[in-house]
Amino acid sequence: MDNAIIQKFENQLQTFEKKVLTNLLTGHNIPPAHFKQIILTEIRRSPKMLEAFRLNPSTLFAAIIHCAELGLSPSQQLGEFFFIPYKGHIRPILGYKGLVTLLLRNKGVKSISCESVHEGDEFVYELGLEPLLKHVPKDEIRTSFTLTHIYCVVKTRDDEKPFKVLSKGELQKIISNLINPNSLYFDDKKDSQFWMLKKIVLKQLAKLLPKDNLGLRALAIDDQMEGGAVISLDENEQVVVLDEKKQQSKPSNALYDSLAIDE
Repeated sequence: MDNAIIQKFENQLQTFEKKVLTNLLTGHNIPPAHFKQIILTEIRRSPKMLEAFRLNPSTLFAAIIHCAELGLSPSQQLGEFFFIPYKGHIRPILGYKGLVTLLLRNKGVKSISCESVHEGDEFVYELGLEPLLKHVPKDEIRTSFTLTHIYCVVKTRDDEKPFKVLSKGELQKIISNLINPNSLYFDDKKDSQFWMLKKIVLKQLAKLLPKDNLGLRALAIDDQMEGGAVISLDENEQVVVLDEKKQQSKPSNALYDSLAIDE
């Protein structure tokens, strides 16, 4: 059954490549063949992605188109963009590196750095008219247990250095309010560098940074996905974001019927 589903997916991916993906990827100087091969690798290694394609193909293809629109790599190893299977559909989630890539496209942003602070470190920060941030790492044990803060600093072309600091408690509170928290949060084995926590802080800082239209759209959709929404395609094959309750497991229009796998 898996082979039949994979073959069906490959055929439909080729159709979408001709219709829309090639144009989107060419605009970002990404070879369509390379992008397609990464997608095939990701779905072949993930039974849950295959199941999402079988039940809700529109959510997977909407996520693929959104990734191509942003010009990000869909490779999980690179950490720019993730396809997260959830309740039979796919939620596209920005990775920390993807968010950095989007922000650096703006000419006003020169560099971005995010770091973790731990119990034995020397760490001082002040806000107000003369902000101050000083961090001297000293604690050799750098785990989620010893973590106290995450901070992000941006250097602009005007040599300004806005920064954002969130404590461990603030991070935990934000995560507790998410509809579907990512399993990587505070997972020392899978995310020893705290990339997902750094993404939370960088998203807060990004609200104050200049962004192009794609950056604004990416952040808006990422917030909606974390809030429980579902990405899909409408009858014109345009990416739309829906309330989870409105997403049907088997859409009835002709486009989706052509994608669905018979049980």
